[in-house]
Amino acid sequence: MIKGQKSSNRGIENFLCPFTDMYISQGSGGAYSHKGILANDVRGKVAGVKYPYYASCTCKCIKTYPKTGQVMWQSTKKVRFANGRVDYATFMTAHDETMDVRVGQVVEQGSRLGNMGRKGYSNMTGVHCHIEVSQSSDTSWFKNQYGNYHFNNEYDLDDCYFVDNTNIIKGNDGNWRTTKDILVKDTPVKQVEAVDQILHVGSKVKFDGIFKVDILKSPLSTNLFGNTKLTGVSYNDYYRELAKDYHWIPLDDFTEVDQYGNSQGQDDKVVGGKSYVINKNIYEVKNIDTKTNSAKLEINGYNVWIYSTFLYEV
Repeated sequence: MIKGQKSSNRGIENFLCPFTDMYISQGSGGAYSHKGILANDVRGKVAGVKYPYYASCTCKCIKTYPKTGQVMWQSTKKVRFANGRVDYATFMTAHDETMDVRVGQVVEQGSRLGNMGRKGYSNMTGVHCHIEVSQSSDTSWFKNQYGNYHFNNEYDLDDCYFVDNTNIIKGNDGNWRTTKDILVKDTPVKQVEAVDQILHVGSKVKFDGIFKVDILKSPLSTNLFGNTKLTGVSYNDYYRELAKDYHWIPLDDFTEVDQYGNSQGQDDKVVGGKSYVINKNIYEVKNIDTKTNSAKLEINGYNVWIYSTFLYEV
C-alpha cells in the first residue's frame, strides 16, 4: 500500500499490506527467531533504510513494549483478509526506534503506523519490521517451546494482506492476492449466506483456538468441563456449581493437546486446571444472542452457549 491508501467493500475495510516495497528477510518458521511461529521480518527496497509502514486498517494500540520498539494493534472493527475471512485483526509490529504511540491511540487506515528499525533483538536480519497477524480479537501473547512469542490464531501474511500497490521484491512464493482477486457479492435472501464470519442461525462453524480445561464437572462421569474464556463464566461460579447447564461443555468432541496444539504424547486423560483441548468438528448455530455476542451450539445433545469470538464460519 501507499501512504493515505484506503480500501473497503460492503462497508468492511480490506486488510492491506502495510509496506510499499516488501522484501521478506526472514519468513514464517525461520530457523532463528521465528521457529514455530508465523512471524515475518520485512525490509524495504534498499537494505538498511528505515522505511515507514502504514496502517493496514483502522486500528487501536493495545500494548506497547518500548525496549523492543514493539506495539500490539487491533482493528477497531472486523476486517476482510486476503483469504476471504472477516474477523478482527490483532497484530504485532516490532523494532521501531521512533515509536511514540500510546495505548488507546487510534490510527486511521493509510496513516503512518511506524518505521522499520533495529531496536531490540534484531541484529541478525538488519533494519526491518517484525510483524505477525492473528485473525481474531484474542490478544493472548505467549512463548512457544522454542522461546518465541506468538498469538493464538496466527495466519501467514499471504492469507492476511491484500497487496494492492505493494511492490513484492521477495515474497517467499506466497499466494499473494489483491482486492480484485476476492469476489464479494450480495447473496439473495433465499440462498445460503456466503462465508463472511458474520454468524447467523444456520451458520456452519468450527472452534477457533486451543482451550484450557479450567474445571471438570462433578461427578466426572458427566464428561463435562468448564472454560471461562469460551463462556464468560467465572471459575468460582463453576466451582460453586452456580454455572447454568448451558455453560458446561461436553468433552466428547474435544481432543487433548499440549498448550501449543500438539497431540503427540497426550493420553486423553483430561485433568481440570491443567489439560488443553481442541475441537475440529463442524457445528450449526442454533441461536444468536447479539447482546452477549454468543452463539448456541448443540454438542453431543447439549445446548451450549459459546462466545462468537472463538468460532469461525466455514
